[in-house]
Amino acid sequence: MDFRVLVLGLLLWLFSFGASAIDQLDELTELVYQYPSKALTQITALEKQFTTRATSDINRLRLSVLKCQNLLQLGENEAAINVAQLGEANAKQLKLDQVRPYFLICQADANLNYNNIQNALLLLDSAITLARRYQQPQALVDALRLRGQLDTDTDNFSSAIEDLRLAIDIYPDIHTQTPNWVWPPQAYIYAAMGNLLYATHDFPQAMYYTNLGIQSPDAKGKVLHIILRNAARIALDNQEFDYSDQLEKQAKALLPELGSPLELAYSYAILASISLDKGRIDAAEEYLSIAINTFKKHNQQLAMMRSTRLLAQIRFAQHQDDAALTLMNHAIEQAENLKQYSDLKGFYGIMSDHYLEQGDFKQAYSFLLKRYRAAELANQGMNTARILQFKARLNQQDLQQDQSSPAPEKASILQELNLDWAYSTLFLIAMTLLGGAIWYLIDKQNNRAPRIEGEEPAETLLQQVTSALNSAKQGNYPLSLLLFNASQIRQVDLPPLQDELQHRLREQDKLIRYSMDEIVIILPHTSAAGAKKVVNQLVACIQPWQGSSKVNIGIAAMQHFDTLESLIKRASINQLGKVKISENNPNHYSPAK
Repeated sequence: MDFRVLVLGLLLWLFSFGASAIDQLDELTELVYQYPSKALTQITALEKQFTTRATSDINRLRLSVLKCQNLLQLGENEAAINVAQLGEANAKQLKLDQVRPYFLICQADANLNYNNIQNALLLLDSAITLARRYQQPQALVDALRLRGQLDTDTDNFSSAIEDLRLAIDIYPDIHTQTPNWVWPPQAYIYAAMGNLLYATHDFPQAMYYTNLGIQSPDAKGKVLHIILRNAARIALDNQEFDYSDQLEKQAKALLPELGSPLELAYSYAILASISLDKGRIDAAEEYLSIAINTFKKHNQQLAMMRSTRLLAQIRFAQHQDDAALTLMNHAIEQAENLKQYSDLKGFYGIMSDHYLEQGDFKQAYSFLLKRYRAAELANQGMNTARILQFKARLNQQDLQQDQSSPAPEKASILQELNLDWAYSTLFLIAMTLLGGAIWYLIDKQNNRAPRIEGEEPAETLLQQVTSALNSAKQGNYPLSLLLFNASQIRQVDLPPLQDELQHRLREQDKLIRYSMDEIVIILPHTSAAGAKKVVNQLVACIQPWQGSSKVNIGIAAMQHFDTLESLIKRASINQLGKVKISENNPNHYSPAK
């Protein structure tokens, strides 16, 4: 009897410890972004617990994933890379390949902080491929967010908007994933979209998405501070001066929430930039002085280089031209040594503008030529990165074709099944002793598909569209699909616009809100020529809602092999062919660092 009681107690202790560890790790997922210094303390404590108590490989790997992200948030990029490389090696050894994309994303983020774009792109591509293969929406959302930010910073706007739209659309799926690993705050996804729209000079829509980020439930601590700080910049350029001052004040009030010197230094540097643009020269100099001292202490070379450039601009504003030129030459020397050609392009532009104002056209022209040369080198680096990215994708496709049933993937699945079996057995023994009724309720809950109240299930919409496609194929009649990008229309105006569009359509036509900014319209018994006539009618309906920007609607006529996805893809290509994105591009800033 005593032995049975001892065994039961041991089983319950193991189960309660496992459940407790999972709860702690779930809490850490938000904490690493919101309060990274506090999270580091808890991670250190958990590491000690895991060395003295029995815990699963999954929990150990997840703690490594969280630590890697935590180090990034604290500005410790080199340490983050080391943790990520070790973690990925452990995941391979344990044949838990579904964890690898999280470590690849961490490495990519650290490389982006070092401005190593080539490595970052390849890592992000690999992470996205693995996230899709192993159905990891938490990893997919974060990789798409980072790639969208990278494409925004390198003026690849069409690619950025596709990645960020997809990240916004699939974000709800992260809560259906088991087991959990780590995911970015939803506020950062909205902030990245706001940054993209800011880069294309669409300030009102940039403010709309940034405000969505501010209102997100996970916008707390450092997350809220960063978004308020960035919102102050957007509001300033949108000429909402009072609102910008209000946002800046709120951001400053949250500075004590930043727990590490490097976090504070990066924020002070950006606040200095905002103060300079507002003409508050003394405040800008004060903030930047704090930042520079910290960057020197922590040997942050890139941050020092950019801070030197900003200090030079402050000196120009103070009419201390000699001091400013000395600082600019020092920043240029640093950028040349670090081969930061994108930064060099901007530095040479500042010098060219200065000499132009002074009437020294020879010097202005000389720096203008250097600026063009730096731009060529920056573009060359990006092109090389894109070619490597394309080759990597081709190699992945070749491997998938050569290996119809990859052994590592099978081994990984078997390993997962073995782990699941072991934990399920332990769980069942404990739960059977506690009562069969609890198991029944849990089983019922696990088998219940998640559904958002008040929304029509996605499965129903898919069935309706699939049915329409199948009917068109079987009846041998034409069907066309229209794709409208509603990103130029305010979100609050979309519901009444949808109602107005529906009144213009026939009863058998189907209008679907495919994503936050995309509307799909299915037109049965309609050829491509007929679809163009419908488009002309709808454009007249949409134009008053969209203002001066051109309405672009993509068209795809169904072919016998088409699926909904292939139709939308061809309609998207048709639409993109009509769209011209503005070449104007202000200075970028990263919304999630």
